[in-house]
Amino acid sequence: MPPSMATLANPMPPLSQQSPEELAVRAQAGNGAAMSCFGELVVRFETRLFNFLLRRTRCRSDAEELTQEAFARAWERITSYDPSWKFSTWLYTIASRLAVSKHRKLSREQVWESFDRPAVAGPDKLEAADDRRLGRKLWALAERTLSPDQQTALWLRYAEDMSIGEIAKVTGKSQVGVRVSLFRARQTLARGAGSEGWMPVIEVNISADEDNAAMEAAGGRA
Repeated sequence: MPPSMATLANPMPPLSQQSPEELAVRAQAGNGAAMSCFGELVVRFETRLFNFLLRRTRCRSDAEELTQEAFARAWERITSYDPSWKFSTWLYTIASRLAVSKHRKLSREQVWESFDRPAVAGPDKLEAADDRRLGRKLWALAERTLSPDQQTALWLRYAEDMSIGEIAKVTGKSQVGVRVSLFRARQTLARGAGSEGWMPVIEVNISADEDNAAMEAAGGRA
């Protein structure tokens, strides 16, 4: 069948110019372009997802395994993707659940590996382009002092620029719970940095009202 005049007049833009949500919807069609569209999503999110899972598992091999499993699971379930969600939120929800399942199967003793692999999707609100060392220092402090839930919330907020609502979907927590985790994480980091004699500049992008709500929810103990 020859292409329609509408198709000729409005050719499909290159994959690289389409949004993740558009690519996911095209991948749902199951036609010849579906695999190419999903492959473009893998290219865009693979390193970012690996970095996220590396900080969840603290084990490079586990993070690599979970990254591949998350994409495999996403491909299997692509028809269930709801385009009213950001694709990244949907993908990270899958990955987060896999990480939780993996953690439950691991023994209490885990290998803590160094994070010498460069984080391509580095937290730009915690790490200035001209001072990556400070960013790494701050994340190292986070790894030492924050709970896994706090680290996850912090990473999604600043590295992935997710909203409170999106973080709640990924982690399965309430929005109040996410705000409390972020509030306590910032307080812990500030105390830790101060005790070590340096103080990071953290652009939090959370309003005073949100901070007050988080403090009240935390019972003023954060």
